[in-house]
Amino acid sequence: MDRIEWIDYTKAFACLLVVLGHLLMSLTVISDNYLIEYIIYTIYLFHMPLFMCISGILYFKNKKDFNWKNYKKFELKKIINLAIPYFTFYIIFMTLNTIFSNAVNTAHGFKGWIGIFNHPIAPYWYLYSLLSIFIVVPLIEKICKNNTKIVFSIFFLLKIYVIFNNTNLYFLNTIMNYGIYFYFGTFIKYEKINDKNNNNFLMYLTIFLYLLLALIVFNIPTINSYLMSFINILFAIFGILICIKIFKNITHSKILDTYKNYTFQIYLLHTICAGGVRILMFKIGIYNYLIHLVVGIIISIYAPVVISKISEKIGYTEFFFFPVKTINKYKKEVSK
Repeated sequence: MDRIEWIDYTKAFACLLVVLGHLLMSLTVISDNYLIEYIIYTIYLFHMPLFMCISGILYFKNKKDFNWKNYKKFELKKIINLAIPYFTFYIIFMTLNTIFSNAVNTAHGFKGWIGIFNHPIAPYWYLYSLLSIFIVVPLIEKICKNNTKIVFSIFFLLKIYVIFNNTNLYFLNTIMNYGIYFYFGTFIKYEKINDKNNNNFLMYLTIFLYLLLALIVFNIPTINSYLMSFINILFAIFGILICIKIFKNITHSKILDTYKNYTFQIYLLHTICAGGVRILMFKIGIYNYLIHLVVGIIISIYAPVVISKISEKIGYTEFFFFPVKTINKYKKEVSK
């Protein structure tokens, strides 16, 4: 698949938000104040819906006409590509979490182990959710004869339903919760804007108003939970649109360029790397919040990049990150 630069940048930014959100939450054991809580709240308003939306954009760009043969091939590829990393890194994380249960912030225990099938822990729930959505979206599209507006309306209604009626099946809940953001991506064109007359002032004003509205809502604890769910949908959609508008007009970013091609590996490894360095710093008596935050961000992003580069050199270990790609690569080498 051809790389789409602005999507890579958007994923890199969303990945940074995931890392930052998890770090800030884990460091509440050191310090927890109003500003930190607000930043965490704002990040969680839109960063995972943004990831889902990007997946929807790429799905729509690369999807083929539906027939059962294509569907089976599509699903087999998605199951292999998502399930193998999911089970591999979920098990690694839970093994370390169990071994170092006295040192980690949250010891998941037996509940975390059995959650792998119906209630996955963070951050691996995203793979579970994405695979669930990939399974049902082509079927719904087939039923609706590829009418994207009707399909989106179905996901919108499912989102409304799950606000009032949670089921006990994570598979269904996650489809109803995140399908709307995934399919929202089908309405977004993947071409860059490159608007030379882009009004930066208007963009900065929009971002400021978004943050201000988030701050206002954050300070109203008495909002009805159902109303809050609807407000969160609006925040997620507008957050997605703002990010896409920004990154469609970015031509270069020195920071994002350093890891934009490794976002999936960072997603899989960042909690393991960050947790390890946090425990180590606690052991040697480092409790300074700023040091933990800076070191945590660097390790969370660039340790996975280093591990990925080593994995690329080894070759076969890439299977645990990109199974289908690795299998196809070795098939070609064998056939030569």
